[in-house]
Amino acid sequence: MTARHYISHLRLTDFRNYSALDLELSGAPVVLFGPNGAGKTNLLEAISLLSPGRGLRRSKLEVLARKDGETQALAWGVNAQLLSGDDDYKLAIGQLPETPGRRVVRLDGKSVSAADLAAHVTMFWLTPDQDPLFRGPASDRRKFLDRFTLMQSPDHGGHIVAYEKLRSERNRLLGEGIEDYIWYEALETDMADFSTRIAYARAETVNRLMDEIDRRDEGAFPKARIALEGEMEEQIQSGIDPDAVRVGQRAMWADTRRADLRAGRTLRGVHRSDLKVTHREKDMPAEHCSTGEQKALLIGLMLAQARAQADKNPFLLLDEVAAHLDEHRRAALIEELIELGTQVIMTGTDASLFEAFDGRAELFEVRDGAITA
Repeated sequence: MTARHYISHLRLTDFRNYSALDLELSGAPVVLFGPNGAGKTNLLEAISLLSPGRGLRRSKLEVLARKDGETQALAWGVNAQLLSGDDDYKLAIGQLPETPGRRVVRLDGKSVSAADLAAHVTMFWLTPDQDPLFRGPASDRRKFLDRFTLMQSPDHGGHIVAYEKLRSERNRLLGEGIEDYIWYEALETDMADFSTRIAYARAETVNRLMDEIDRRDEGAFPKARIALEGEMEEQIQSGIDPDAVRVGQRAMWADTRRADLRAGRTLRGVHRSDLKVTHREKDMPAEHCSTGEQKALLIGLMLAQARAQADKNPFLLLDEVAAHLDEHRRAALIEELIELGTQVIMTGTDASLFEAFDGRAELFEVRDGAITA
């Protein structure tokens, strides 16, 4: 099946271990196989940079340029042509020698913002680095949820950046022991505005995910129960009017200012929220499940999100996912991915892991920064 919205041509220039790469794609699922260290994840990372943010590795710009011994390329580039129905457009992401610290983003030759990019490209990924998501710190789960939220609310990333900038300024005042309330009022008013937007968008994302999970019958991947732990998100989910939540949040920061002064930082807010996931059938918190069950729950959430965002034709990047599944679950995953009708790019060390595609995918072997069909 050909995806409704897909990358038809990809070009890399001096990116990681690729000096140059041109890849034509048909819109069918893509499988990249080859030994570890060949460049499979590097290719996924390049594609992930076509979406808002710093990509699946969250790497700094300066480490992305290709190295040859002690010599590093002055710049790098990722160019893609995308087809969506009868329309096509071109994306270019990269670094210019004259501005090495700045990422250049162009849509059909014109510079665009991250919000503009989010309006055109919906993308998410699963990588081995996310395997300990449920056992790790709450910050990792917030980032995971915020990535999902960005797909339906393109302004969400900008709201988080604005909130964090304001929180950093408030923390500076707290750290310096400034007690005059005049310094805080304007900051806290703006923080309350942005945090309400953030919490509302997160709550909407969780509600949509739960609706999608509830709609599906039991299958190869266990159903999850998901909930937000956070003052504002819980208030919004309980039906409290967002304006009342905003006013209450501003009052809360005024009331807790003395405690925050003692701590030297902002102790409460959406920067402390958490995503709690439970294995529904076992009624067991995800962090207490086996490693295999956690992986299956994670894949189940990814599939639910893809279905919830089906109208946006999301791109899915799955790095070494099949290797951790038994044959039954690998086959079930492949059938679900095909059913989605979206462009999926998967990696693995052995082509045999993807036999269930049975001729319905494009397979490419990756070795030392070169790709062969």
